[in-house]
Amino acid sequence: MALFTTFITTPAVMAIYKPARGSSVLTHRKLRDLTNTDQSKDQLRVLACLHGISNVPSIISLIESTRSTKKSQLKLFIMHLVELTERSSSIIMVHRARKNGLPFINRLRRGDWQDRLTGAFQAYSQLGRVSVRPSTAISALSTIHEDICHVAETKRVTMIILPFHKQWRGQGDLQVIDNVGHGWRLVNQRVLKNAPCSVAILVDRGLDNGAQRVCILFFGGPDDREALELSGRIAEHPAVKVSVVRFIEKDGLRSDGVVLKPSASKCAEKYYSFSTAHINTKKEKELDDAVVEEFRSKWDGMVEYIEKTSSNIVEEVLGLGQSGDYDLIVVGKGRFPSRMVAKLADRQAEHAELGPIGDLLASSSHRVSSSVLVIQQHDTVHAEEMPVAKVEQNEHDMGKGDGDAGMGEISKVV
Repeated sequence: MALFTTFITTPAVMAIYKPARGSSVLTHRKLRDLTNTDQSKDQLRVLACLHGISNVPSIISLIESTRSTKKSQLKLFIMHLVELTERSSSIIMVHRARKNGLPFINRLRRGDWQDRLTGAFQAYSQLGRVSVRPSTAISALSTIHEDICHVAETKRVTMIILPFHKQWRGQGDLQVIDNVGHGWRLVNQRVLKNAPCSVAILVDRGLDNGAQRVCILFFGGPDDREALELSGRIAEHPAVKVSVVRFIEKDGLRSDGVVLKPSASKCAEKYYSFSTAHINTKKEKELDDAVVEEFRSKWDGMVEYIEKTSSNIVEEVLGLGQSGDYDLIVVGKGRFPSRMVAKLADRQAEHAELGPIGDLLASSSHRVSSSVLVIQQHDTVHAEEMPVAKVEQNEHDMGKGDGDAGMGEISKVV
């Protein structure tokens, strides 16, 4: 019997247990992957994280605006993030409830905030083709990003939505900023670095009233292409008006080149970081043009498309954010910046993890009234980032370039 058990165990386990071999190949890590698939039944899987009940209205408004009625159905995973501290926590409540022989679920549901949080998403799931699965992650802030990334991996989500660590409430002089703390900002930074899919950070300035007017800012690069892909889903919503603003260089600025080189001496908290991966700028430009052309031909007459040529993109971007014309502005993080964005590399950042354009719009001192969604496209090749030192390059030196960024240079714009 012992010999029989020894030899039969391995083949029996292999026959019964079927691991998900090759699941990473089938998983849609970014929106573009989902759009290019031939399987119409594929679901858009989104993991939305919340700090508390105050995040619920804005998350529901954002999800509703991206809920496609023509493409794949949406499956929404909600994760309530709870910091585990030395104080009496939910974990202790679980142990006490079990020790007393009482069901923990009854103890938990006595909290009014928990009822409202769960009830809000249960009600929303009944409104349309949205499957909602709520959960709670209780962990120290130093490790809670691992829970987020693990759930994103196991549930095969395409995008993680994170709340910004600051939240605006009220209007004008009565506006109040709620700050959940620097620790939650670090959580967002770790998720951006380790996420197995695309990531979006929502800067909420009153999105609870809905996103009827959405503007996408396009400068070029993988992150901006992911933002444009999201705008295609938003454009399908009959109650949402979408505008795409593409910034292009003036002809007179062609001789103004910029090279960004790694700078280990600069602090990643105070200066923007860009991808250290090699990139062919000519190919990226071709990809940008192709994506924009495809978008325009598909949504011609339904989406407003604007091209702007400006030598001062800071004023242009802030003007759009301060105008009050849009409820939500969607931007890419810009890890491979265009020439215009690269010129902002040496600016001291307030929120460096949002990239130069996202940081401009999320700044507390610029009187921006629109909510902001900053998107980072998933790509393992582009994962490594580093602060940079901006190096100007004249026209003669630029002519020697081959169009590739790399060999110690983070981004060469030619």
